[in-house]
Amino acid sequence: MDENTIEARPRATAVDAVQAVDGIPVASLRSVVSRLCLDYPGEDPVRIETVVLREWEAFSAGRPLVIPTAVEEGAREVLDLRYP
Repeated sequence: MDENTIEARPRATAVDAVQAVDGIPVASLRSVVSRLCLDYPGEDPVRIETVVLREWEAFSAGRPLVIPTAVEEGAREVLDLRYP
């Protein structure tokens, strides 16, 4: 399955797929875009994702709430190069 494919499902609200990280409600980008595509069927999915990403940047000021654990592993590799 293409990871960029948006799955159709019954109308959902943000609360349906929310988890909390450090007390802040979060949902995956894919689930947010999927719900918005269902709620705004006349909008281009690419535009919807662009709007969501723009809103994320405005909300977060570019600082992520969560990062993949692979990022920490990469940081350790870099730090190990300097501090063996």
